[in-house]
Amino acid sequence: MIVTLGVEEELQVVDAHTRALTAHDFKMMKLNLANGSGGIGREIHRCAVELQTSIRAHPDDIAVSLSVLRGKARKQAEEKGQAVFAAGLHPFTTWKGQSLNEDRERYPHYAHLLDEYGDIARSAMSFGLHIHLGIPDAKLRMPIMNALRAVLPEVLALSANSPFYEGRDTGLACWRHSVLGQYPRMGIPEAWPSEEAYFAHIDRLRRVGSLEPDQGMWDDLRLHHRYGTLEVRICDAVHSLERVWLITALLQCEAMTLAEDAERGRLRDPLPRAFIVENRWRARRYGLNAALVDWQRDEAVATSERYERWVARLLPAAMKLGIWPRLELAVARALSQGAGADQQRAWHKETGSYESLVEILSDATAKPWTPPSRTSRRDTGRKTGTQRPRAPASADIRIDRAPAATTGGVALELATSPQRTALPNQSKLDR
Repeated sequence: MIVTLGVEEELQVVDAHTRALTAHDFKMMKLNLANGSGGIGREIHRCAVELQTSIRAHPDDIAVSLSVLRGKARKQAEEKGQAVFAAGLHPFTTWKGQSLNEDRERYPHYAHLLDEYGDIARSAMSFGLHIHLGIPDAKLRMPIMNALRAVLPEVLALSANSPFYEGRDTGLACWRHSVLGQYPRMGIPEAWPSEEAYFAHIDRLRRVGSLEPDQGMWDDLRLHHRYGTLEVRICDAVHSLERVWLITALLQCEAMTLAEDAERGRLRDPLPRAFIVENRWRARRYGLNAALVDWQRDEAVATSERYERWVARLLPAAMKLGIWPRLELAVARALSQGAGADQQRAWHKETGSYESLVEILSDATAKPWTPPSRTSRRDTGRKTGTQRPRAPASADIRIDRAPAATTGGVALELATSPQRTALPNQSKLDR
């Protein structure tokens, strides 16, 4: 089973001279790219721009699409004396005084958020990376979602990219969730007995007025109420497209592996939410330096060993996608580089300036992503007369690592339908 992909990425728009967040008036557009469509949309804060890919079957295509979309956004910014970059939070701009898309006729959803949540909505000036996973077999969606919850801390650790907030080092790798956590119905979702029970709860919240008629849950992982995708919402925006590729590839391989386990009756019982919440905190605090807990053994496991075990389990899916050993090598590079938060702290220490840090992040975000040749990608996973690669032992992939000091948006396709939703008048993917 091939799990399809779609990505939304929120970029920050800054003044090219002061490097502070600033309102933009980018043209919202739907684009016909070489490998599919894409779009540029708005968010509630006018300093944010959302990039949206179409549904794709391979992480290479996602990275290529985002590379092109980032270039389009960067071009619009440069024409107006602005710049764009990807990170979970801006390192020094405060939320007070930021312009909002609050016109009731043009942005009714955002106006409702401001009415309902007040300064929670105004201050939640954060920037994320959302990955949609299309599961072809509808009956597997909830079992896969329940199991996928367990790896959300690993995904967060890879993306953790918000160490600074309003001119201070927060001490955490990911402060973004401290900002978003003020909203209700956030965080690790419960394990649900069925898809019907999940949507019955959403309908109940709508009936009692907690949710708008077209609004869903805001958890770190949700079953999308219109598109039928599993949407992973836990990630900070990350400047490195290689890291975006890695996160997307790991999630696709994990969903494919879980689908096979479900079909063969091998899925374990879902982890209790409290277990995942503990690892989520460790990932927020330490990023890729976190020792996450293996709840089967009741022991904290070193970062390198944790990812070794995970990548080894994903080998069959990675082979099917033709991304082995690239996936293994990308994990090794990520553990060597550290989380984005580690890089930000190093760059800030080197320059001594938050403004210079934003400039470096802008340059890193502008770096294009070049995919491998299609031939080499297919050769990696093609069946041949030679012996199939064995699953690696931990010694094969052990990694030694020293501790690191909208409006106008494009709607994603339904996971189970070939039809494409038309370009809406307001981006609804954040609902």
